[in-house]
Amino acid sequence: MTTEQLVLDDGKTALIVVDMLNSFLDDRGSIAQLGLPVSYLKSMILPVKHLVESFRSAGMPVLFTRNNLQSDYSDAGRLADRRPGAKAAQHSVGGTWGVQIHSELDPQPSDYVIDKTRPSAFYNTNIEGILRGRNIETVVVCGVTTEICVESTVRDAFFRDYWVVVVKDAVAALDPVRHEGSLRTIEFGFGRLATTDEVVAALPVALVV
Repeated sequence: MTTEQLVLDDGKTALIVVDMLNSFLDDRGSIAQLGLPVSYLKSMILPVKHLVESFRSAGMPVLFTRNNLQSDYSDAGRLADRRPGAKAAQHSVGGTWGVQIHSELDPQPSDYVIDKTRPSAFYNTNIEGILRGRNIETVVVCGVTTEICVESTVRDAFFRDYWVVVVKDAVAALDPVRHEGSLRTIEFGFGRLATTDEVVAALPVALVV
């Protein structure tokens, strides 16, 4: 476990917000339609919003990811096989209300929105080009779900030699046991864990909301 004070270079750090979508965060979304609990996921809206607003105020880049699949799931890979109900619920289908980023977060023109077809934000997307173009060396990651899309993104960022910080009270899974296991794995092998307060305190003080 890292105990050193968190330091974030404002010119080389970006926030990646993973899949904070209606499908995951609303009782009418496809995750709830599939009979899965979303209350833990919904509790992430406020801490993620605080991070987003703080990074924007500091003039630091915010990148939102969202699943965005064809309605016939032709680009979904094995998802349809592992989760047969997902296709019927049109989970993560582009152009639907479900793939819209939650209104509390409301992406701004200065933000980036990364569409993806797999759990990792780095798989077949333009995110790395954006990060390299902005000279980013550290990514701060928040969002859902911890053990799937968040951890997949964290691993791929680490494999590409980014420093990774995961905001442990701004990520969530459907199952708290899987959530805690994923955080332990991330801390052991791929990145540093920090709280929302620690991350915000590490941003340029004069500009933070």
